[in-house]
Amino acid sequence: MFAQSAADSFSLHRAIALTLTHYPALKAKQAQVNAGQANLTDTKHNWYPAIKLHEQLDAGTDNSIYGSYFTMGMIPSTSGGIRAENNNAPMSGNIAMAAMTWEIYNFGAYNSEQKEAAQSLKVQQSDLNNTANQLTVAVIENYLEFLRLQALQKIARDNIQRNAEVLRAVTATVLHGLKPGVDSAVAAAELSKARLNLLDIQNKYNQVRIQLSTFTGLDTTEIKPDTVNNGRLLSLLGVPAPDSISSHPMLEYYNAIYRQQRAAEQVIRKSRLPKVNLMAAGWMRGSSGSFNDVYDKNLWSGLGYSRYNYLLGLGITYNLTDLKRTHEKVAVQQYRSEVAQQQLETTRTTLNGLLQQAQSDIQTSREKLQELPLQLAAAQAAARQKMALYKGGLTNIIEVTTALFVLNRAETDLVQTRDAAWKALFRAAYAGNSISQFLPDLN
Repeated sequence: MFAQSAADSFSLHRAIALTLTHYPALKAKQAQVNAGQANLTDTKHNWYPAIKLHEQLDAGTDNSIYGSYFTMGMIPSTSGGIRAENNNAPMSGNIAMAAMTWEIYNFGAYNSEQKEAAQSLKVQQSDLNNTANQLTVAVIENYLEFLRLQALQKIARDNIQRNAEVLRAVTATVLHGLKPGVDSAVAAAELSKARLNLLDIQNKYNQVRIQLSTFTGLDTTEIKPDTVNNGRLLSLLGVPAPDSISSHPMLEYYNAIYRQQRAAEQVIRKSRLPKVNLMAAGWMRGSSGSFNDVYDKNLWSGLGYSRYNYLLGLGITYNLTDLKRTHEKVAVQQYRSEVAQQQLETTRTTLNGLLQQAQSDIQTSREKLQELPLQLAAAQAAARQKMALYKGGLTNIIEVTTALFVLNRAETDLVQTRDAAWKALFRAAYAGNSISQFLPDLN
């Protein structure tokens, strides 16, 4: 993989930093974290008492009768004496009231709500961390693919140049009658195939370039590959891979979900327990009617306050029908907790499998990288010899093109194996949650 000027450098570190700053998905996750923090603060205020102030002015008739009923929040209230018949004279009045209801004790319900809100916040925070980690993974994968395609482009151009040289040599010998005309046709076909191969590689290269542009927010013209330290590759392959997946962001995320679901169970359980309320009220009333059932025709006389009252109370409420309903809700929530637990175990199993496969791939890559230089050197020597023999009339064009194919394959194998080695190291670092320690070796 080739180097370039510092001015044009687009390093992996820069790509990751730009992605974590620019990508909208992370901004959305951060907004969710902010919402979770606000929700936790709001939940902590649930224990505050409800204090209401109320003032109303009224004018209407005042006829009462014995009997009880449910107001249902719709039926106006009338207070006063009972008469033999209706009195249609209007009466005015007003009332001012301050009332407080304070659920001072609910057997741990407030605490369970706060714990559930705190766990929900942890879910949002771990989701943010996991998303950042997954984006880092995606950028690294695309960046390594970018470098691989860049190296393959160089190999493809070298292959075009070699085939062009063969075509020139073949054309010269054919024109002098030393070789049959079919040789130039074969050489031309190989050159055309090499050009088509380069076009395919360039198309894939541009696709990855666009993807990196999407991640980083840079224009595609600014996306130019840097290098990785291939000189350190063999030594890195010899370093023991991580053997633990503890504290992986994805595990932390699913573990947070599991704990949040368990906390939600406790909220439901606590909701069916009794509620102890402290109640207080004070009010003042005025009326244009007097105690001897006299209606003052001056309705303005009812706008002052003539009676004052207060009321204190301590009440306990226990909804017996909640026992059945909350029992069913707890059962539903337990299933949700079980789902979250199984997702956690599935993720742990997947990461363990990924780590083991990466360790196996690292071993294979190390052995292949020790053998591939020998293959490349032999292929280069064979290509030179076959070309010399062809010019001397001692071999045919088919053997020359075969030798060039073997050389091209050897060069490609080296690039592909290096790429596979880097990606195996990366997968091991990802599964073992050590990407941050691994990143310095990629530049």
